[in-house]
Amino acid sequence: MIITNSRLRELFVSPQLRFYFDKKLAPLNRSEIDLQLEETLKFLNMATYISGNIPVSKEIDEVWHYWILETQEYQRLCLKLPGGKFIHHTSNDFLNYVEKDIANQVMDLPHQVGILSSYVLNFGPFEVDRIKYWPVTEQVMRRCGMDVASLNAWLGMPATNEPSVQSLPSRRTPHRPTSSRIAAKTRAYQKTLERTN
Repeated sequence: MIITNSRLRELFVSPQLRFYFDKKLAPLNRSEIDLQLEETLKFLNMATYISGNIPVSKEIDEVWHYWILETQEYQRLCLKLPGGKFIHHTSNDFLNYVEKDIANQVMDLPHQVGILSSYVLNFGPFEVDRIKYWPVTEQVMRRCGMDVASLNAWLGMPATNEPSVQSLPSRRTPHRPTSSRIAAKTRAYQKTLERTN
């Protein structure tokens, strides 16, 4: 089952946090703040089971930073997420000491496909106004000449379907794409790239 945007907010954003983020993210309007909170929560949920880097926009990173600043709230959030473990944050600048030019490294294709598949399996189809927060999604769409509807169809999630409401508790087990699904999508992506080159 898919967890909806409103369910994410209901499970993880208290009225006090709502007030806090409204102040921190001003002058953004309420709907844009909701959108950024929801995408940050999707990222953090995925970070509990996807190893390696999951690139997000600077806006999502900023929301994550604000959440971390409220240490008790952030700790509570991490405990509520699948696995119940603290999610650490490391900047690219810090990692550059060990891995030079980490910000410009290209992710391997199965990892990219795994991120995209995990998103749609857990949260439903990508929406036009949310793509900007997911650089991998923008990259795949640009390289393959896809729009959002064709990306969702390619990932097996038609944009016209309404996701069913997730009523499971917040510590639910997330859906992980199988290695065979990732391999099949990776092969399809490679063929698409070959045709566009």
